[in-house]
Amino acid sequence: MIGKAGLGNYAKGILEYCYYEKELSEKREKSLSIDDVRGELIYVQHLGIKFLADRSLDLKYMASQFLDNMDKNRMLTKFMRHQSFSFPPGEKPANDKIINIATEFAREFGFEQNQMLVFKHTDTTHDHFHIVANRLDYNGKNTADHFNNYARTGKFCRRMELELGFTITPGMRLTSENRLEKGLSDKVVIQLKNIIDQLLPSISSLAELENALKEKGYKTYIGRGIAFFNPKNRMKVKGSEIGREYSLANLERRLGKEIVVEKILELPIKRKQEKQIGLRI
Repeated sequence: MIGKAGLGNYAKGILEYCYYEKELSEKREKSLSIDDVRGELIYVQHLGIKFLADRSLDLKYMASQFLDNMDKNRMLTKFMRHQSFSFPPGEKPANDKIINIATEFAREFGFEQNQMLVFKHTDTTHDHFHIVANRLDYNGKNTADHFNNYARTGKFCRRMELELGFTITPGMRLTSENRLEKGLSDKVVIQLKNIIDQLLPSISSLAELENALKEKGYKTYIGRGIAFFNPKNRMKVKGSEIGREYSLANLERRLGKEIVVEKILELPIKRKQEKQIGLRI
């Protein structure tokens, strides 16, 4: 899944692009009608809907509602957010999963209470959907977070792929820290994830996982969390960077055993905690 973002101030133009055939919406060589529709509107938030005589959506009516909010904050010229997400060829997510992604994205990027529409497109080799949202809330406040958008969207895509069982698409870096400091690519993470997935069914402990990964060229570090290091490419990957299911606690759960890792540095913390609840060592 790959995400792309854009900002703008022409609400009706963005809506036409998402709803009608791409070429027609751009050239406007003829009057658009229900026969030219390509986008399926699958989610509406805080917006009223009207239909024209041919049962197509009244985009002018919806655009006017976006503009009403814009009047409350003239300082923000690009008040519209246009976000798209594309899936690999052959992956066809159901509408409920697309809505799940869209609403979770809105929550994470600060516009979960704002006006928003979601259009689904299935007219290309890869299914994709568009989020059209107002960056302004009903008080005219810009609640949408656009800072470091590229890196954060990449991280969001990897999380959704893992949580919803989609194909991991190596198209965006995980985080800005990984991109700039580590050079950690999706290819490295996907390769390690696949190796761990192949090993887990045949092992029953973290010690066995560590030995099996050692044969594959990886060193495993276990402390309060778990991390993996490949001396060949000098890449160190935390379990949590692969996905939630690859954290230390969840790997232990998947293996069916709870491994207690004792470290000398952790003992003072344990004593303090036990003292607080009235226990003695």
